Parts: sequence; structure tokens; C-alpha cells
Amino acid sequence: MKLLQNRLFWVFCFVVIIFSVIGILYGSIIWFGGEEFKDTIIEYWQYFRNFLLSNGIWLFVSLMILPGFILPCAPLLILAGIWGAEFGVLQACIFSVIALTINLIWTYWFSYGPGRILINKLLQKFNYQIPELPSKNLIQWAIILRLTPGIPFIFTNYALGLLKMPFIQYILVSTPIISITDCGFILASAGIFGGGWKYIWGGVSILIIMILGGKILSKRKRHASGSL
Repeated sequence: MKLLQNRLFWVFCFVVIIFSVIGILYGSIIWFGGEEFKDTIIEYWQYFRNFLLSNGIWLFVSLMILPGFILPCAPLLILAGIWGAEFGVLQACIFSVIALTINLIWTYWFSYGPGRILINKLLQKFNYQIPELPSKNLIQWAIILRLTPGIPFIFTNYALGLLKMPFIQYILVSTPIISITDCGFILASAGIFGGGWKYIWGGVSILIIMILGGKILSKRKRHASGSL
């Protein structure tokens, strides 16, 4: 329990430091650039924000498609949070979960079948080594892969498809984890850009719990394997 509290404390400190650095950098840029530069930033931001809010459907369509091309998913989720701050966080969470679930499905079947050779080469190019999942405790290993920090979720989609994990098990493992992480990103970004502290703390807390959960499961699995 004490170890878990220490980890929570250090992760919390890390998050605070990141936001503090961002705030300092923003303040420094405004201070050196003056009011004119500040007005320019606000003008571009309003243009970008208006474009996003008036074309929300394409944001969620991009969540269905673009991560499959090894494009980062986090920026899209942050944009979904900005959209949610205006039109509703619940709607943003629901639409993004649907979009990512569709992405989970088509990327799995693509790597499972027609794109198998291409995806294998692509993962090797990004130096992502596909783990050998055991026939026993397959679901547990898939959960660990999903929760392990630093592994982009799209790589896990393709890896589990290449390894021919049964589709029902794949969906049952992947959808809840991806949905919770997705909502964490959206809550945090909606709070930051919409001014809601409860969303910030809620989103950051979800992300911290998911990261710690992955580390704890991974460590327990290593200990269990080492004791055999």
C-alpha cells in the first residue's frame, strides 16, 4: 500500500511539473512577444477552434481511420476533448469510444488476414517486437500488453491480430481498456481547454490508475514467471 502511495505521489508530481512547464513556456512566449503576439495566438486559436467545432464529424471519422496508419492517437483525443468542452463531454466520450471500437475491429481483421505481411514489416520497421503470447492465460497477457505504458494502442491491435487472438476475447479485453483510457484523455483535455477542474482531475486520475494498473500487473506476471 505504501509503495502504491509513493508511486501515485511521484506520478502526480510529474503531471504537475509538465503542466507547470507548459504554463511557464506559454508565459515566456507571451512576455517576449508582447500583446501583439498574444493577440495573434488568440486569433489563430479561435480560427482553429471554430473549424474544429463546425466539423466535429470529421474529427471522429479520423479517429476511426488515422491511427491505423501509425499516426498518434493522443492528439486526436485531445481535440475530441476540446470539442466535448463545447458540445458535451459525455457526447465526446461516446462518439470517440465508438470510433476507436471501429478502429479496433478493422485493424484487427486487416492484420489477421489481408494485411498480415505488410503489418509485420511495418511493426518491424518501428522496432516493435511482437511478443509470443502463450496458449494459456492469453487474456491476461493481452491485458498486460494493453496496459503497458509506452506501447501505442495501434501496435497492440496489429500484434494481437497477427497472433490470431480469438476475436471475441480481443474485443472483450480491448474495448473496456481503450474506452477508459480514451475517456481519461477527453476529460483531461476538456477540463484544460474548457476550464473545468473536475474534468482535469478526473481525467488525470483515470490515466494514472491505468498506468499504475499496467505496471502492477506486469510486475506480478514477471514475479509469477520467475517463481516457476
